[in-house]
Amino acid sequence: MSAWVATARSLCRDPHPVRGLKRALAPVRAWFFSDAWSAAAAWFALALALLAILVWYFVLSPYGAPAAPAYAAY
Repeated sequence: MSAWVATARSLCRDPHPVRGLKRALAPVRAWFFSDAWSAAAAWFALALALLAILVWYFVLSPYGAPAAPAYAAY
């Protein structure tokens, strides 16, 4: 089913285009939450990627450092 809906007046966009995307991604979602070893590997890779982002933010980047007081430069 496409995102276009034919009405009596004209051809207009479906007000819910996410509905088609949800249907298309249903097999991927079922696999991701299954007990397959490949799904476990995908979970591990996702958790590792999120942990790497946190490590980069708090250890390697200056964004995680606390702000210096305003009077420190004087």
